[in-house]
Amino acid sequence: MHRAIGRSWQARLAEPGWLLLPLRVFLGITFTFAGLQKLADPAYLDPASPTSVQRQLMVFVHTSPIRTLLSPFQPHPGMVGILIALGEIAVGTGTLLGLWARLAAVGGALLSLTFLLTVSWHTWPYYYGSDIVFVVMWLPFTAVGSAGVLSLDAWLDRTRGHDPGRRAWLRHGVTTGSAAAVVLATAGLTAWIGRAVGRHAVPRQSATGSGYFAGGGGTTVARMDEIDQGSAKRFTIAQSGEPAWLVHLPAGGFAAFSAVCTHAGCAVDFSTSDQEFSCPCHGAIYSAASGAVLGGPAPAPLTRLSVRLDGDTVRVL
Repeated sequence: MHRAIGRSWQARLAEPGWLLLPLRVFLGITFTFAGLQKLADPAYLDPASPTSVQRQLMVFVHTSPIRTLLSPFQPHPGMVGILIALGEIAVGTGTLLGLWARLAAVGGALLSLTFLLTVSWHTWPYYYGSDIVFVVMWLPFTAVGSAGVLSLDAWLDRTRGHDPGRRAWLRHGVTTGSAAAVVLATAGLTAWIGRAVGRHAVPRQSATGSGYFAGGGGTTVARMDEIDQGSAKRFTIAQSGEPAWLVHLPAGGFAAFSAVCTHAGCAVDFSTSDQEFSCPCHGAIYSAASGAVLGGPAPAPLTRLSVRLDGDTVRVL
């Protein structure tokens, strides 16, 4: 009997559905989490945030090979952001439940391809970008779906065999509608919680000081003797709320740059030893003296800000 059970499991584990189950679970959880994380992040739809979908879309319409397709959506970034998040949740949920599994896989592949042609397009070497891997991982599921393993599709197909009439299609519709309602309710609750928490979050301070204030003729950042030569101070631009860096150059003088990476909108870090800015998201590297791109996927240099010396005070315009 034990041998028979062992042979049965060996045969089952050789089936495509069981072989692909770990990958299916990973993709389902990853895409569901990605969509919920976007909706829970107050900065995702905040135009003032350097990491918002609005700012990223502004970059992509200039750097993506599908910029012509993206241009019509630029006036509606909020709608695009919500549709992306809901699409990820729908794809992830459908994959986990095995409901419309092939359609979910096609949707996942298209989303991953879109991310590849926008967010990851300039990543070098190409294998540093995860989106190209996700495109390939979705391909088996576009062919076999859930392959009948732990699948609502398979259950609905079996019930349709016993009741092939209108009630079978009604059952399929009710199941799909119920799943969609749960997805929308979960997405709405996640967004509400994220914004409720975000409203009470403590604002981040400057990396090397107590903050900033706006004075006449720009943002007052520091006193000249406050930052050693070869060092930098992170601050916030008062007018826009964007993070920025003020660098006291090793040879003397000051330079200031937006801290927003021109690749995908992440905030860059400063390295005193290398005199470089580096992006923690996709590895872009910029010169701390000029803001020029030294490596990585960034398509353009950091935005340079005007610096004015007012007595012993450094202001950024």
